[in-house]
Amino acid sequence: MHRTTGLPAVRRWLVGGASLVIAATMVGCGSDDPGGEDTQAAASSPAEPAADPAEFCEASVDVEAAFSMGPPIDESAPPEEQQAALEEFAGQVEPLLARAEETAPEEVADHVDTAAGIVRDALAGGDPSVLESPEYQEADDGIDEYMLAECGYEQIEATGVNYEYEGIPETVEAGVVAVTFTNEGDELHEIGIARINDDVTQPVQELLALPEEQLMSMITFTGAAFAEPGGSDTTFLRLEPGRYGAACFIPQGTTHEHEGDGPPHFTLGMVAEFTAG
Repeated sequence: MHRTTGLPAVRRWLVGGASLVIAATMVGCGSDDPGGEDTQAAASSPAEPAADPAEFCEASVDVEAAFSMGPPIDESAPPEEQQAALEEFAGQVEPLLARAEETAPEEVADHVDTAAGIVRDALAGGDPSVLESPEYQEADDGIDEYMLAECGYEQIEATGVNYEYEGIPETVEAGVVAVTFTNEGDELHEIGIARINDDVTQPVQELLALPEEQLMSMITFTGAAFAEPGGSDTTFLRLEPGRYGAACFIPQGTTHEHEGDGPPHFTLGMVAEFTAG
């Protein structure tokens, strides 16, 4: 469970998501030394073997895991320090990002290319608002649809209403799980998922009442999905065996335009618990 703040684009930026994972590529495409000879050689080279969807799926999940907590940016730091932290983070995950792009099958390559350009702009400028563009959302949806259809992962279809979750099973199979979160309420909702440490026995509701520092020492954040009223979002999580909690930390009254000043939704009942095994 990640105590996120801010509006949808900012929250998605901090937590990550399948499209961000696949598309946020900081390596260049093509030759480092372009020229006539290289172009001629490329034209006469044998065709590249078809991409393996399984490789792409696993690469994408690996990078999503790396992005699960987002860039370690101190919002109180000067802008140049925040940008430096973002660039350092990008360098750390670059090999994973490169592998995800390199293994993208042809069917999803256009979506990956579109999302990649938009995410590059966001990373370079430190402006996550570009992730709200229609072009990005279309690419995001296309990538999610491909992975849901082709990756063969266990799928959970969770629904958020005011103020509870529906459709979360008591147990799921450990491994990669695709969580599709649909918002049927009239406020912005999220599903933030965390693994509860093996030596922790308290129920999720009791853990959420603890001071944040103590809570974070007892859980490991896994991932999240966000959706506006009538919308849905998918995230792909690698779940180890154990006990998990789900909660919505969005303040009551939050809309697309502004953050509400009410209590977090989990205090109103938007919390659940399940086991992976």
